[in-house]
Amino acid sequence: MSDCAARNRVRNARRYNLNMAEVINKCREPLNRPLTQQERNLVRWLIDHSHRDAGSLLPQVERLSVVAKCNCGCPTIDFALDGQPVAKKGGRLVSDWLAEVEGMPVYVQLWQSNDRISTLEVGSLPGTDHPFGLPAIESILGY
Repeated sequence: MSDCAARNRVRNARRYNLNMAEVINKCREPLNRPLTQQERNLVRWLIDHSHRDAGSLLPQVERLSVVAKCNCGCPTIDFALDGQPVAKKGGRLVSDWLAEVEGMPVYVQLWQSNDRISTLEVGSLPGTDHPFGLPAIESILGY
């Protein structure tokens, strides 16, 4: 189990923003910002290329904002829908792909909880101590 996964089990009250109490997650840094165009395009692509029918999630993309990012250096982000952070409990995988960032293999996953897009998770497959960005859509591969 990774350090982040172990720390995620620690439950204390904390606010990601002024509107909603959240759980302390030492692996996440609270934010309050709109999605970048690259994030928005990647989320749309992941929904469009989901291994299941996820088209009903597409209208949410324009209403998402970012409320937290992973602090390990990966580009994983957590979302709010209409300004309300989406809970992670009961999360379901929407889309799961392999890609490359600067020649490094990464996994790219989109998660939902209660039919609300919750997390864009991107992680290094070999592991790295160096921060890295999102993969270009053109670099996405199948399994």
